[in-house]
Amino acid sequence: MFQKIVKSMGSIGFIALLSSTSAHATETPVNISNQLHPHEVSSIYQPDGVTLTTQQGQVLYDYQGNKKVDPASLSKMMTLYLTYEAIDNGKLKLSDTIKVTKKFNHLSNMPNLSSVPLRQGQTYTIEELIKQTALASSNAAAIILGEKVSGNTSTFTDKMNQQAKIFNMDNSHFINPAGAQNNLLGEFTPSKYKKQDYPTSTAKDMTILAHELIAQHPELLKVTQLSQDTQKGNTFTSTNLSLKHQPLYLRGTDGLKTGTSDKGYNITLTNNLNHLRLNETVMNVKPYGNDNAKYNRNKIGNHIIQYYRQQYEYKKVLSKGKHTIGDHTYEVKKDLYDTVPKDSKKWTIKVNKNNQAFVSYKRDFLPNTSYPKVVVEKKWKLF
Repeated sequence: MFQKIVKSMGSIGFIALLSSTSAHATETPVNISNQLHPHEVSSIYQPDGVTLTTQQGQVLYDYQGNKKVDPASLSKMMTLYLTYEAIDNGKLKLSDTIKVTKKFNHLSNMPNLSSVPLRQGQTYTIEELIKQTALASSNAAAIILGEKVSGNTSTFTDKMNQQAKIFNMDNSHFINPAGAQNNLLGEFTPSKYKKQDYPTSTAKDMTILAHELIAQHPELLKVTQLSQDTQKGNTFTSTNLSLKHQPLYLRGTDGLKTGTSDKGYNITLTNNLNHLRLNETVMNVKPYGNDNAKYNRNKIGNHIIQYYRQQYEYKKVLSKGKHTIGDHTYEVKKDLYDTVPKDSKKWTIKVNKNNQAFVSYKRDFLPNTSYPKVVVEKKWKLF
C-alpha cells in the first residue's frame, strides 16, 4: 500500500528550512518550568542561558545560548574527554595508578577546593580519579588527570582550548583542568594562564561538549549515572541532584556534570528515555550561596526536559518499501527514524535533489550535525 506524503521541495526551500531559528526561545526558562509546575520557581532564579538538544544535535530550545558566563566545573567535561582520548590512544589505562604527592594532598584539602581528601602516599587508579572528577567534582583529581595526560597543566589547558576550537565551541576559553578560579589554585595555577582568573563559556558550547563527550565516549555514562562511590573507606556523593537516589531525580537521567562558582550555579544534564536522549545546559542560576538557587538549577533543567518530551518524540517516520511522496512513487531503501513533533500536522516527509528522504519542519542543529535521511529510488510519476 502506498503512503501519500507530500510534494518534494527544491534546494532553495531546503536551505531556508535549515537556516530557520525556531529553537530560539520566545519563553524564558522559568516560564517554561512553571507551565508544568505553576509558581514553583521564582523569576529571581532565571538562568543566564539554557540550551537543550537531542543527541542527534537538533536544538529544541535555546535561551541566550551564546551568552558568555563562568562555566566553573563544567570545564571538567573537557578534562574527562581528553582523559578518555588518552585511554583510547593507548597513553593511559583505567587501571594505571598514581601516587598522591605531598602537593596534591595539600591541594585536596585547600579551602573552597576540596571535595575528596587525598592522603599523601595513597595510590589511586585513573578510573577512581575519573569518578572523583565526575561525581564529586574534585579539583585535585581533575588537575592530576591533566598532568598525567600532558605532563603539566599548562600544556593540558592548551589542549583543552585546541579541542574546543575543533568542536566549534567558539565562545569558550579554559584556564585550568578543574574550572576553578585561578586565584584559588595558588601554586597549582597553570603557568601560562596565571593572569586569567575565570574560564568562559556558554550554554550552547557546553551542550556541544556534552554531545561530543557522549557520542565519542559513552562509557563515561557508566560513571556519571552513579549517585555515589566509595574509595578507601571514603564515600562521596554526586553533585547532580537529578540522578536516581537523589532528591530531584528525573527518570532517565544518567549524567552529566555540575559547576559552581561565586557567579552562580550551572548544570549539564543528559537524559535518555524512550529512545530519545536529550542534552541540556543551564547556566548561572543565582545567587551563589543560596541553597534554593542550587536546587532550582536542577528543577529548571528537569522541567524543561519534561516539557520538551511532551512536545517531541523519536520514532520511525518512514518504513522501508514503496511510498508515494508528492507526485512520485519511491522505493525507500531503509527505515527512517527521527525526532519529530508529536503533533503529526507539524511535519512532513520530503525528498531532496539527491534523492534522499527526510523530515521537514523548522529546525536548527549544532555544528557538524544534521537531520537523518535515507536514500530513495524514484519509480514513476503519478500525474
